[in-house]
Amino acid sequence: MKRFSLILLNKVRAVTGGIILLLTSLFFTACNGNSNNDNTVDEPKEIKMPADSTKSKMAVTNDSSLLTIASISETKDGKNMELRFYEREATYSIDKNDKIYSANADLLTQALKNNTPVKLVSNPSTHTIGNIIKARDEEVKAYNNGEGINSPKMKIRSAAPVSIDVSKIDTSKFNRVDYQLRFPIFKLCTNVVPDYATLVAMFNYCASQGCNNPPPYTITNCIPFQYVRDGCYARAHKMRQMIMAKYGYCVEKVFSYGINPNTLAVKAGMWGGCCVTWWYHVVPLLRLNVKYRGLTLQFCYVIDPGMFTGPVTLSTWLQAQANLTCAGNAKVTSYSIQPGTAYWPMNGGYGTDPNYVLTEQTLIGYHNGITCN
Repeated sequence: MKRFSLILLNKVRAVTGGIILLLTSLFFTACNGNSNNDNTVDEPKEIKMPADSTKSKMAVTNDSSLLTIASISETKDGKNMELRFYEREATYSIDKNDKIYSANADLLTQALKNNTPVKLVSNPSTHTIGNIIKARDEEVKAYNNGEGINSPKMKIRSAAPVSIDVSKIDTSKFNRVDYQLRFPIFKLCTNVVPDYATLVAMFNYCASQGCNNPPPYTITNCIPFQYVRDGCYARAHKMRQMIMAKYGYCVEKVFSYGINPNTLAVKAGMWGGCCVTWWYHVVPLLRLNVKYRGLTLQFCYVIDPGMFTGPVTLSTWLQAQANLTCAGNAKVTSYSIQPGTAYWPMNGGYGTDPNYVLTEQTLIGYHNGITCN
């Protein structure tokens, strides 16, 4: 996929006793009834971005957070160490000879081994590390006792990620809900999005609340879709809250992963065209009813206004994250469909943000973020 900003046209066509989704489109108009025409799909409205949407008066300021380490690895050139944290989708690198790293290498190794947090001072705009500090005993105790927002006691357990080769996806099967029943959460939802027009309405509603659009907004804090380098967990959780409150349909989450030595890689076509890498990504996932010859089938669609200008199928979303022109090791290694309460990955499960406290903090923190400088 050459760029996110392609407007894809979604149509459902019958092909010899099966259904193939032809994907070249993107997603959401409020409509609670079923469509009167089973074989037509409403075209999504193109989201118009302001001319200066790739710019901002301020960059994201330095951050000092308690984070848990997902992995530590040496980069291919042998010059840097790459750090991945559960609470950040972005990857961080530091020169092996940097005194900050050399002085804290043992601390990082033990923190990874014991699954204990460290305090990282970093610049989210550049993903550079300013300092690594050992967490105080009282901070670790609070973390273990469930007092922290990213505490293990806030964790939910669910299905493990499933390995995938996105180049071999059979879209006639993969995007159907009945194909994804390997994930237990898919057995629970009953109030499915009735038609494509409603799906487009939901997408447009979420996109309209982006910080790239001028105020006023109908939510407390705008959503920084224009800053795709990090914060997907907060964007996804806020959209889930908005969709459930306004439309009342089931909202799950889908996580994608690029596990070492691989990475997820995308081209930020809507925000300046630079390349962005992550080790995981997450968005809201919804089910769409599609009627065909008296049958009602359910298909998986996602909402990701940071990457697309409308709703897209699950397969399109996954395939967009393996852009080899951005990274030679770009690969989606696995994906996982989780309950809407899942916020970000944790060791052995997923963290939660039931009161949206961390969500709102992250929206505020990335409000002025710039994807492509």
